[in-house]
Amino acid sequence: MKYSIPDSVIDEVRDRTDIIEVVSQYVALKKVGKNFKGLCPFHSEKTPSFTVSPEKRIYHCFGCGAGGNVFKFVIETQNISFIDAVRQFADSAGISIPQPNADNINNPLYKEREALKRANELAANYYHSLFHDSEAGLAARDYLKGRYFTGEILDKYNIGWASPGWRGLINHFHKIGTLSRKTVLQSGLVIEKEDGSNVYDRFRGRVIFPIKDLHGSVIGFGGRAITNKDNPKYLNSPETTLYQKSQTLFGMDMAKQAIRKEDQAILVEGYFDQMRATQFGILNTVAACGTALTAKQAGLLRNYASSVVLVFDSDKAGRSAAEKGFEILQEKGLQVKIVFLPEGKDPDSYIQENGADKFIEKIKTAKPYLESYIDTVVAGKDGNSPSKRVEMANKVLPMVGKVNNLVERNSLLEYFSFKAKIDDASFLTELKKSFLRNQPSIDASETETNSALNLERHLVHLILSGKETAQRVFKAVNLEEFSNPELKAIATTCLQMLNRNEDIEIDKLIDQTDDQEIRSRLTHFGLEPLEFDSTERTVSDCVTKFNNVHIKTKIKIVKQQRNEAEKAGEIEKSRELQNKLREMQLALTH
Repeated sequence: MKYSIPDSVIDEVRDRTDIIEVVSQYVALKKVGKNFKGLCPFHSEKTPSFTVSPEKRIYHCFGCGAGGNVFKFVIETQNISFIDAVRQFADSAGISIPQPNADNINNPLYKEREALKRANELAANYYHSLFHDSEAGLAARDYLKGRYFTGEILDKYNIGWASPGWRGLINHFHKIGTLSRKTVLQSGLVIEKEDGSNVYDRFRGRVIFPIKDLHGSVIGFGGRAITNKDNPKYLNSPETTLYQKSQTLFGMDMAKQAIRKEDQAILVEGYFDQMRATQFGILNTVAACGTALTAKQAGLLRNYASSVVLVFDSDKAGRSAAEKGFEILQEKGLQVKIVFLPEGKDPDSYIQENGADKFIEKIKTAKPYLESYIDTVVAGKDGNSPSKRVEMANKVLPMVGKVNNLVERNSLLEYFSFKAKIDDASFLTELKKSFLRNQPSIDASETETNSALNLERHLVHLILSGKETAQRVFKAVNLEEFSNPELKAIATTCLQMLNRNEDIEIDKLIDQTDDQEIRSRLTHFGLEPLEFDSTERTVSDCVTKFNNVHIKTKIKIVKQQRNEAEKAGEIEKSRELQNKLREMQLALTH
């Protein structure tokens, strides 16, 4: 990973920063053996599961999985960038930071992103100043006052106003004179006519919502019309190198701390919904920027919480959006609950009219999505009618089939049977059998997959235990045969460090990745290392078993190919495959 601060300086800052001292500013730590423990600052808990190792200079929560080094800790707790975290500790330690290196400064993508950040920041400040202008921003202020938003919350979000004219922002940029025409066009803040003869402002006569990344930098804008004659009602920035709609959640920069603390995100549909929730102190709320939820947005939420409450309209469109959202969140391993508000209400209007307490009560009593889905399917239908039973079951089964856990799946089928008032036990049994037919139980190959995964974990533990052990492992196994992508990535990075003659240290490995799952695994490895009686014998055993698992998998494939060749009458090919099988079986180590 390239930073604009040299690695040698980062290492010096790391060495001179006491992780216990830093974490203690946020967490009451108690010494337990070599480590320190306390209540996790990233989620609510009563029993301490947050562990800090001064020796390894890392932290890990065994409750929510949060983990990292001292830089990562202040990034998460203070909502700052990596560079800012290094600079902060460097200032405390009296270490001077050199100017950004030439590689970054001359990188075209880096230069483009920095220029776009500058353009967006200037635009955000311009729109916000217009909003506060006594005359120019009066209509916008009256509109938002009529929606009962406070001045404090509007300033917190840096809400702005784009005047109705065609060239207000363009003229402002010209006055400043520091932005190139190329940058202004790339930002999407202005639009060029097809013939290139002229340019004009994208946002005109609209309330402006700055859209920010996780670190609070403005990456795009949303604009809301305040009169019925202006269409569309909402207008967003086009995608740029900074702003990808599918990867962005409105308000995430403000909400991420609360989401991690609550271990739950509340997902609403619009800007005003998210702002209203924040205004009333419901801080773990984010919005999908008016688009259908995407897998990347779900993955972002998964980095901070284990559950999501969807709060959507109760109309047909809202229910359809909820179903699609459930499927995407479920695939990411998130628990999904749902709140449908009364018809004609959204979170903005509901909270404003009923207060935060009633909304929070709805969140607390939110049903698991699939239970709510079953309620909708069976509503008003007769479970005693054979045809209705089958009709309902055919709607429920595909959704319940998305749940991998057998116990949970059977529990949902029993819930369906109860809600539909189906007293026929044989019908419920038939429903359960349908899954056995369509989703086979675990067979030997799946058992072998689990076995391989455990072996991969052991091998990574061995790699992290020391240079010599790591070298023995790398000589004996093929990293391409690792099935788990996170473990493979860790092992590959360790190999690269060895090739550069660097020591393998977990807190340095953490800086090599932005992947939350990989960081969590690393800190977990660091704070719960495996103990080996004989490292040499353990390496030999693990390598043998690992290689055998993969040889057995290949043997199965070749056996199938041989049998198919025999059936097709391809005698020569069958013999060749049989000889290959013999060689592979001889390669198995017992």
